[in-house]
Amino acid sequence: MKGETSYYKILGVNENASNHELRKAFCKLSIELHPDTTSLEIDIAKSKFQEVLEAYENLNNSNLRKIYDDKLKEKSRSKNNGNVLNNLIIDSNNHNLIGNRRPFSNGELFSLFILIIIITVSLIGSIFIASFTGKELDTIPIWLVK
Repeated sequence: MKGETSYYKILGVNENASNHELRKAFCKLSIELHPDTTSLEIDIAKSKFQEVLEAYENLNNSNLRKIYDDKLKEKSRSKNNGNVLNNLIIDSNNHNLIGNRRPFSNGELFSLFILIIIITVSLIGSIFIASFTGKELDTIPIWLVK
């Protein structure tokens, strides 16, 4: 949420807009503000297009939209109450939602397990093969023998 402009104002829709209305507004603005199709300077066009893209991505996702709407409600309550301490507590709680690592999924854990097994079997296999071929494990490199 950059500055005081809400995502709804950036897209030009009301807070009860459906996903179809959001997409329609995004398509219209993206055609107008895309750096390749606008008459604005490239830097200004890029920043405005990024704002529109960020607004659409956050409002199109139902979970992110709910979090954003809750933030807006809390912000309007804190403006009405004028209680700065509660606003700091709310912001610090919401800060924990951003940047947290998610736990590994079952597929990712299985892949790590298989990777560890393969590395272990490869090391044991190489030691086993080296011992049966008669080669020593700590050999002197040829370039040192001269």
